Amino acid sequence: MQLRDKGIYTPEERSEAARGVRGLCDQHDVPFLVNDDPELARRFRADGVHVGREDPSPRTARLVLGPRAIVGVTVYGKPGEEEAAAAAGADYLALGPFFPSPTKPKEPGLPLQLLDEVVKRSRLPVFAIGGVTAENAGLFAKHGVAGVAVISAIMDAADPSAATEAIRRAFTAGALV
Repeated sequence: MQLRDKGIYTPEERSEAARGVRGLCDQHDVPFLVNDDPELARRFRADGVHVGREDPSPRTARLVLGPRAIVGVTVYGKPGEEEAAAAAGADYLALGPFFPSPTKPKEPGLPLQLLDEVVKRSRLPVFAIGGVTAENAGLFAKHGVAGVAVISAIMDAADPSAATEAIRRAFTAGALV
C-alpha cells in the first residue's frame, strides 16, 4: 500500500493520512510505502518509498531509510536507467503509463514494446503503472512484469474490494498463459 500525495494535503493532513495508512498496513500485515518523500517514510516507519525523476534519488532514500527499506524507482524507458537504479539501491522499478490514467493525465501512453525491453534489460522486478484495470491487468502479466500498480480502478470503484480482487484474478490468469 502506498501513500501518494501530490500536494493536495496540508502537512497535518499528510501526517494524519500516514498514521492511518501505517495502522491499516500493520493490521493487515501489508508493506507500507510512501511516494516521493523518504523523510515522511522515515517519520512514520514506512517499509519503504517510491521515487521518481523529481524526487530524492534512490541512493538518498536508501540512506534515509536504511538497508532493509523497500526502494522503488520510476523509470522512463531509456537504456541504462534500470542498471543505474539498481546501482543506486533500488529494489524494484515502475514504468508507465501504458493506458490513459486519471492520475497521469498529461503523460502519453507508452508502447508495450518498451515494457518488454525494460523487463528484458532489468535485473530488478518491473511493475506496470498507469491506466491499469481488471480488463488489462492480464495483458501486463503476459509481458512479464512482477505486478501492477493501481489507483483509479480501485479508488474510484463502487466496491474497491471487488475491484482489487478482479484485478488480482486477471493478473494471475494472464501470468498462467
